[in-house]
Amino acid sequence: MGKRISYVVAVLLLFLWGSCRDPFEPEVTNADISLLVVEGYIETNGEESTIYISKTNPIRSGSATLPVIDASVFLISSTGEEWSFSETDSGTYSYTGFFDIQDTYQLGINLTNGKQYLSEPMKPIVTPEINELNFLRDEAGVEIFISTKGTDEAQYFLWDYEEHWIFRPGVISFLKFENGAVSKREPDERIDLCWSSNIFPKIILQNSARFADNTIIQRELVRIPNESEKLTQRYSIKVRQRAIDQATYDFWEILRKNSDDIGGIFSPLPSLIGGNIKAISPETDNAIGYVSIGQSASQRIYIDYEDVQPWRIFIPEYEFCFVLADTIPPNEAVTAFNNIDRVPAREVFDGMFFLGYRAATKKCTDCTLRGTNRAPGFWED
Repeated sequence: MGKRISYVVAVLLLFLWGSCRDPFEPEVTNADISLLVVEGYIETNGEESTIYISKTNPIRSGSATLPVIDASVFLISSTGEEWSFSETDSGTYSYTGFFDIQDTYQLGINLTNGKQYLSEPMKPIVTPEINELNFLRDEAGVEIFISTKGTDEAQYFLWDYEEHWIFRPGVISFLKFENGAVSKREPDERIDLCWSSNIFPKIILQNSARFADNTIIQRELVRIPNESEKLTQRYSIKVRQRAIDQATYDFWEILRKNSDDIGGIFSPLPSLIGGNIKAISPETDNAIGYVSIGQSASQRIYIDYEDVQPWRIFIPEYEFCFVLADTIPPNEAVTAFNNIDRVPAREVFDGMFFLGYRAATKKCTDCTLRGTNRAPGFWED
C-alpha cells in the first residue's frame, strides 16, 4: 500500500478546497501547514519491512507530497530491544529481519528538525494463508478473485496487489536507423514487446466475521474489462494478504471511502483521517497514517491469452497506427529517417530484388514509450 495515504490526503485537500457547486475563489493560505504522513507494514518473518514518510504540500503546490529524508526510524520491543531502519530511497526506510510474534512493538521516528513521533503499541498478527487466487472469464471480461478463511485472531483483511502484463505496439518493427544506416535490432533492443504495470491499486478490505465459519469465498480483487491490453499475451498478478486489527481496518475503510466514494452529490462527505503515530511533544501535530506489524501471505498467478480467448484487444493509443504506403529507396533512407518521428518498419522486396523500406511513426512502433522492454525479475514465460 506504499505511498497511498499521501495520495489520498492530497485528493482530500483538493476536494475540500473545490467542493462547492458555485464557482468562487476561496482564500487559501500559502502558509506551511504540511502534515507528516507515515505508512508501512513491518514483516515479522524475515521479509523486508518498509516505512514511507512524507509531508503534504500546500494546496496550490504542484506536487502532492514531499519525501522526508534523513529521519531516524527505529522499532522498539516491549523488552527494550531496538532495530534501526535504513533509508533505501528518499522517504523510504527499510529493515529485513525476524521479530517475535508474542511481543509488542512501537515504531519511533525522529526528524532532523527535532520533532519526535512514536506509534501506539502494536501486536503482530499472523495472516492465514490464501486458500485460492484464481480468475473467471465472463461476458464483462475477467474477474480475479481470492478466497481465504479467517480465525478468531485474524478476522479483518486488507489486500493489495501488483499487476504486470505484456503488450505490443500498433506496428511491429524489427528495424532501426542508426549511424546513417538501417539495420536489424538485437534481441535486447526490441521495441515490439514490452511490459507495463499497475502498482498503486485500489483499497480492498473484508471482515470475515460477516460470513459463515469466517470463510471469505471469491472476493473480487480486480476486474479486467473486455478489450483490455492486459491480456494481449501474458498477464501476472501478485496479491498480498494481510490480517489486521479492527482499528487498522477502520482506518483503511475511512481512507477507502475518501478515495473511492467521493465525487457525486449523494456521496459521503470526506472523513478526517488520523492514525496510530503520535507526537511525543504536545506542541507537535500528530502524524497521519498507519503502521502495522505481522506476517503477511502472498501468491502470484499468470493468465495467458489462450486462457481467455477469444479476446479482442483495443489500445486507444494505437487506434490510428499503420505502415505508410510509400516505399523509401535505400539511397533516401538517411533523409527519410533522420526525422526522429519516423521509423523503418518494413523491408520491401520485388521477388529477390530489394526496393527499400516502408515507415511508421515512432509512437506506433516503439512500445518503450509506454512501458519497458525488460522483463520483471520474477517473470516466468
